[in-house]
Amino acid sequence: MGTMWHYSIVINNFLQENKWLVVSSILNLVLQVIVAIIYFNPIDFVLQVETARQIAQGDLLYRDIHQIVYNGIILPNPQYPPLYLYTLAALMFVVGVDIFTFNMVKMFLVLINFLVAFLIYHLINTNYGKKIALLAFNWFLLNPSTLGITLGGYHENYMLLFILLAFLCFVQERMTLSGICFGLALLIKPIAGVYIIPILIWGLKNRRFASFQIGLVAGLTFTLVSLPFLLLAPTEFITDVFLVHTDRLDPSMSFYVYIFTELSPTLFPFIIQLLLFTVIGVIIFYYMEFKDPLEIYVCVLPIVTIFLAFNRILYPHYIPMIFPFFTLTLFYLIDRYQCRNAKNALWQIYGIILGLGMLYIGYIWWSILWSIEGYQTHQSNVLFPISAAMCIGGLLIITFVSLWSIITNTHVQERNESHV
Repeated sequence: MGTMWHYSIVINNFLQENKWLVVSSILNLVLQVIVAIIYFNPIDFVLQVETARQIAQGDLLYRDIHQIVYNGIILPNPQYPPLYLYTLAALMFVVGVDIFTFNMVKMFLVLINFLVAFLIYHLINTNYGKKIALLAFNWFLLNPSTLGITLGGYHENYMLLFILLAFLCFVQERMTLSGICFGLALLIKPIAGVYIIPILIWGLKNRRFASFQIGLVAGLTFTLVSLPFLLLAPTEFITDVFLVHTDRLDPSMSFYVYIFTELSPTLFPFIIQLLLFTVIGVIIFYYMEFKDPLEIYVCVLPIVTIFLAFNRILYPHYIPMIFPFFTLTLFYLIDRYQCRNAKNALWQIYGIILGLGMLYIGYIWWSILWSIEGYQTHQSNVLFPISAAMCIGGLLIITFVSLWSIITNTHVQERNESHV
């Protein structure tokens, strides 16, 4: 009886102290569920669910699954890393393969969205307080990117959950756990490797062994989990996980589709990205002092946006890959403007919101054109490249403004310290 009374007091205190977070969570949950159950199941989503269903029935990914037939339609070869598909398969095995519906998968992804949102809330609350953390929580869940991937059943936030956990462990100096989380993120999407670049830069500037440890553990985690596939289906695993994007020219928002078509299947996109990563890395190395825990998150934004802007393929559901770090950067700048007398921060806030606005206009416009006309007219209809240019332009604005915030941050810190 005493234990129950104690728990009731703890719960009551929590509800009183966090009532607006609870109210926000309930309202956002209702909205997310409504959006999730709207019938919109893109081919990628159907392919992932049906592939997981076959895994739950005993097939080995890459070796046994080469073609999915759904409602008489032949779907393409499932070309994904294993962790997300095996997570769905495990859920299906527990609940029941035949009764695990598309909407149940989307409910799982809604849960992932909330876990990412609570992580963002925790990170900002730890550094800047509950009010600004609550704004960030709602901003993340209500933005069109999060609602869009809820509608389509995309799993980008599943990867981002592990990436945010990796950064949280890094800030807490739990380097081995950080490496494990990065390794798990790589097993969902290899693009996760881009997010580790700021930590490598930090290591060059501060503690090289720590960043080496994170990279080594991430690599070992990825290799150990991948070992069964490397042994049983090595060619298929390497092709489907790593080489699938090297020669495909999808009608996406990438400018390679409309302007530099002949360069897309070459190494040119990778070389351009590496050069830009080097330039941005030098800027971060020179200017960022890493005195504020959130600075490491701010460094991610220009790297990921420049990666997407110059990637050979750029689909609308890739845009959420920037959003947790966009949210952290935005509210980091808001705090700088409010509390640190950083006049440039106001213009930087306007700048990244302008970039986001252009990005939204571009990819929503492109998505509407795609849904109406399909991909057949993507090169003959001038509205496709215009909307793609808006999207890429928004990404580049966010890149430049986030770099500007990094460059000016050092000077703000120096002025503040000189007044102490």
